[in-house]
Amino acid sequence: MKFKQLKIIFAIFSFSVNLFAQSSGDFLGIKLRPEVQTIVKEIERKTGEEIYSEFIQQKDYMLGSSLISEDGIPVVLIDYSLEDDPKKLEAVIVHELLHLRLRVNNYPTFVFSPSVRTAKGPAIEVEQSNVNDLKNLIEHRVFKGEMERFALYRHVNLAGDAAKGAKKQKGKEGGQTEVINYVRAILEYHKASDIEELRKIYEANNWKNSIKTGEEIAALISQSNPQTPQAVETVFLKCILKLYPPPSPKYTFKLTLDPENKFWRRMIINTATQPILRKNK
Repeated sequence: MKFKQLKIIFAIFSFSVNLFAQSSGDFLGIKLRPEVQTIVKEIERKTGEEIYSEFIQQKDYMLGSSLISEDGIPVVLIDYSLEDDPKKLEAVIVHELLHLRLRVNNYPTFVFSPSVRTAKGPAIEVEQSNVNDLKNLIEHRVFKGEMERFALYRHVNLAGDAAKGAKKQKGKEGGQTEVINYVRAILEYHKASDIEELRKIYEANNWKNSIKTGEEIAALISQSNPQTPQAVETVFLKCILKLYPPPSPKYTFKLTLDPENKFWRRMIINTATQPILRKNK
């Protein structure tokens, strides 16, 4: 089995990890179904590289992640907790392969420009994780039909994690992370009762604005059903304006293509001013 040590970069954070080339017949111990083997072949054909993968310790509540490295290598990282759970492992592997297929078909990632600042510091340092999550939620809408056709969503239940975190944050102000968690609950929880439980916790925390904004963003994503890279960019801009409302209509966000990224489409998020149309008297 081929082996590589790759430097993995998430926004401004990086780490090294030992990875092994996978085959569709044995992907981290799972034999992939024929339809998914086709996805693997497409990713490898378009990148010109084999997919490398390994079990690692993921961040809290994350089961998997995927990316194309700075060297153009497609990578799938799976949490250790799934190593002995083949059904959930297959679901997460397929999910990450679907994200990678979007990458190789010019579906963009988004990163804050270093010039965009917040009260807490540069947006790329303090808010980039929320942008990554928003992008993922939009992409989940893109391939929702395939995950349902494969009958894999049932093996991954996300309910409970956001509720635990929200209870620990009682007394604190709700922010963009809480909005994203509420969007995820609306779009991806299996049971309405789990969404209602989270809503009650948010209300007890006085996070009414997080509920309202979360409902608005979830509606934008759900109703859009984007199926092209350009449609994803359009939905993303609508959602980020809800997540980070500008101080006045004069300001907005704009996306520009990152010319330094050679292996996939990455859009840089910057702020812009726009003309205000005034009615004639």
